[in-house]
Amino acid sequence: MTSKFYYFGFGSNLLAKRIHIQNPTAVRIGSGKLEDYQLDFFTSSRTWLGAPATVVPKKGSCVYGAIWQIDNSNLKDLDDQEGVSHGIYVPITVSVVALSDCKPIECRAYHLTTQPTGDVRSIKHEEIPYDRQPSKTYLKTIVKGAVETRLPSDYVQWLRTIKHNGKMVEVLEKKLELHDVEL
Repeated sequence: MTSKFYYFGFGSNLLAKRIHIQNPTAVRIGSGKLEDYQLDFFTSSRTWLGAPATVVPKKGSCVYGAIWQIDNSNLKDLDDQEGVSHGIYVPITVSVVALSDCKPIECRAYHLTTQPTGDVRSIKHEEIPYDRQPSKTYLKTIVKGAVETRLPSDYVQWLRTIKHNGKMVEVLEKKLELHDVEL
């Protein structure tokens, strides 16, 4: 049995400082592309004061993220961070294409237990429901992580346009050093 696993982070765990809070063995091995899925946000998170990220199957779409290699000793920590025992997220196995060499890597990822319905991209920006809006702090964490992971610039730019609910979590803003992130 292998002592490590691969994890695909597309939300706050794009940012090294964030993932290392509970998963100190995580080593970013590069960036990746999850094909036939779309990034979305849904429900509410007490930690982030807004809708957390999820991936939703969507033919022809893609989600970019970080590919991390993590020791199996941190698997429970990652599950706990994602709220698996509380029924918030469900672990899934996905094939992610590494951007460095275009080879597929089997990764653990998580999607919300209760997934949003309908294509959020078909909703006018000003009409996106509140329960599909991340907090400003959460979105800034994702953007900073996307830049740090060196995701494609057009994807980073798209992330900056996602409608957020304006809420800020000052403790996390300071801890994750988000002062320099523009949305």
